[in-house]
Amino acid sequence: MKANRQINPTKYMSFSINMLTRLTALALMLVHIFFMVMFKIYGVKEMFMFNIFSSTFYALLAFLTNNKPHRLNAAASITIIEIVVHAALATIFCGWDCGFMMFIICVAPFPFFLPYKSDFSVYIMNFFCGASFVAVKIFMMTGDRVIYDDISEKNANYTFLFNCVLSFLLITTFSTIYKVKKRLDEMELIDKNESLSILAKIDPLSQLFNRRAMIDFLQSIEKNCKVKGESFVIAMGDLDNFKHVNDTYGHSKGDEVIKAVSEIMMTSVPTEGYVCRWGGEELLFAIPSAAAEDGVRVAESIRAQLAAKKFSSEGESFRITITFGICECDGSFSYERALTVADRRLYYGKEHGKDRVIAGEEAGEE
Repeated sequence: MKANRQINPTKYMSFSINMLTRLTALALMLVHIFFMVMFKIYGVKEMFMFNIFSSTFYALLAFLTNNKPHRLNAAASITIIEIVVHAALATIFCGWDCGFMMFIICVAPFPFFLPYKSDFSVYIMNFFCGASFVAVKIFMMTGDRVIYDDISEKNANYTFLFNCVLSFLLITTFSTIYKVKKRLDEMELIDKNESLSILAKIDPLSQLFNRRAMIDFLQSIEKNCKVKGESFVIAMGDLDNFKHVNDTYGHSKGDEVIKAVSEIMMTSVPTEGYVCRWGGEELLFAIPSAAAEDGVRVAESIRAQLAAKKFSSEGESFRITITFGICECDGSFSYERALTVADRRLYYGKEHGKDRVIAGEEAGEE
């Protein structure tokens, strides 16, 4: 397991809520087209014209909110206002028995679902819904106020049933949007937390794991290998004469060297291995379920690739090498001791020529 280079984006989240919003707008457009035909049949020309406007409005809404999440809040608010006004006018024109006022009751709670910046806006919208309902009821109570009173009882009953179904679907739709939005917000929060957790484990220059993360991995490796009865290998590496590179060619060139060796280690260490920047010019890798010879093979590959790589600065070229100390941990001692042994072998290699891999026998150990 090596350092993650890129955090996965969450564009699918905005895509999901975007598609759901567009489908809702298109569904409301179709409903108003149906109402337009119905009012044409009933001869209610004012509501026929109003539904032409409403159908056009929802078609534009689907277009204007496409990939524009910052417009969704305003679009939802305008939708609530349109539904309330439509329900109030339809009741005045067609009568209370047609059931249009149910829509106002349905949309009254939804301002509380919208992410308004101020709670005051929520209560204004909610008050608008409640006041509209009461105002229409008072208006209908003060005499015979139905403008088109020739709608038959049968048509009124059918309209009432149809509006009951639409009211239920309206509640279901708005509740679904709220639930999906809430779930997507939770997923986005989880994703951000995971991203921050990953960033906390990554060295910003080398993009390898940092020392703190590596210690956690070593503890986990040690535990797992003890359970399986297997050994693991730790390799401590240190760039040779790195201070000379910084002093001669500048720290930016030193950073380039760190990045280069990090790339080599990332591609050379097996997928199940861990690579980290231990500190400064020290780099470390660990491979679970592996023996010393496996660590030597990987370290030799890294050493050879780096030794063959040529760097340049202002027309002058230079090379840099790395020395490794290898320690196999078979469970008879801790990873802390393995680190100490690897570090001791590393400095033995430094004192005896550098640019080499020391696994034990070379250091005169039994």
